[in-house]
Amino acid sequence: MDIETYKVFLLFGCVIFLGFAGSIVFRRFRIPDVIFLIVLGMVFGPEITGNRFDMISDDLLGQIDEFKPFFLSLALVIILFDAGLSLDVRSVLDAMRLSAFVSITAFVGTFALVGLALHMIMDIDLLLSLTMGAIVGGTSGAIVIPIVSKMRIKPQTKATLIAESVVTDVLVIVVALSLLTVIMTGELKLLSVSRDLASKFLVGGLIGGVAGVLWLFVLERMKNQPLCYMTTFGALMGVAGLAEIPEVGSSGAIAALAFGLAIGNRQIVKKRLSSLSLSTATNLQIQQFHSEITFFVRTFFFVYLGLFFRLSTFTEIHLVAGLLTISVIVLVRWVTSMAAWKMGDLQREDAETVFGSMPRGLAAAVLATLPSVMLLDYPDVWSDELGLLFLNTTLVVILGTTILTTVFCFSAEKGIDRRQRIALRKRLTDQ
Repeated sequence: MDIETYKVFLLFGCVIFLGFAGSIVFRRFRIPDVIFLIVLGMVFGPEITGNRFDMISDDLLGQIDEFKPFFLSLALVIILFDAGLSLDVRSVLDAMRLSAFVSITAFVGTFALVGLALHMIMDIDLLLSLTMGAIVGGTSGAIVIPIVSKMRIKPQTKATLIAESVVTDVLVIVVALSLLTVIMTGELKLLSVSRDLASKFLVGGLIGGVAGVLWLFVLERMKNQPLCYMTTFGALMGVAGLAEIPEVGSSGAIAALAFGLAIGNRQIVKKRLSSLSLSTATNLQIQQFHSEITFFVRTFFFVYLGLFFRLSTFTEIHLVAGLLTISVIVLVRWVTSMAAWKMGDLQREDAETVFGSMPRGLAAAVLATLPSVMLLDYPDVWSDELGLLFLNTTLVVILGTTILTTVFCFSAEKGIDRRQRIALRKRLTDQ
């Protein structure tokens, strides 16, 4: 066994154990492990220990970087399938109005205000600054889902935040690609953009939902058979792949969420579609085993995210642009959550959680590198300096919004505890 393989094995083992330690801290103290894992990735990266100990060098990271879009898609499919398994479909339906309001308001507000702010203050071309606004316009399900799933908020609010992360992931990709196409061709095709959005949401949901219902009957036949989870995992990959093929042109992540919702809500499916008795034992086995897979994927997801940070390439301009963008995100988030609270759709603690759930993730990091590829042959609108500005600003936003999410959600959890203690004392006093 050569030394490189030996170090990779040590690295994998170290990351898994540290990720497990972070999850224990999360469960006990309600302090999310996200920042810890991102910092761990920065430590393992080329600038600190990677080049020095020949573990993750710049060359190796460059080779890994070629698989970034695939890794993003795989992580989203696995994490959203896990979210679908644990969500009550009735909560999802109850939260549709609120999730639509939060998703569209937060995305459009961030997209427009970030674009205008960067254009007016940083003197960046309007279409390019709007592209930056689109890139950072959506929340990250990989960060939101594990945090809100452990919080003591209403199931409808959890469903709202998970649905928002799914919706905005698609909006971010479609709008950013559309703006880059406009920059290259000078033509905006609204009909094509609308058709693309409809295809990703409706077709992906239909494929995943129908496949999930059909798979329930397969699971019923396999309930006493070994390898039940692995065949379900294979079916998940097949469903996500079917949704992503060019002829379909949909979203594998949305299909995975719908697939998980169908399997996780088998009793509702039984009442609506069949008189066949669908047992829950197999479903519990799938949930337990998939939670292990999700832990593995999300742990490396955040460590992988930390590998992208290059402190040596940062300048004051990048920091200013990042802080400006974060300020806009916080403002839009506050206005959106307060509006939902005033309309009576949210209780105070739920509104605080919606406000705090603002993290950006790997989707933003992937898209931040896209303009440098698509606009390479357009030197009149693009340059290497703009490429560094886009990437480093996005990384500042990812780290900053993740820290703020950690702080605000921790504060919201403490607020829930405080209000529960006050309510308990009031009941005891009244007695």
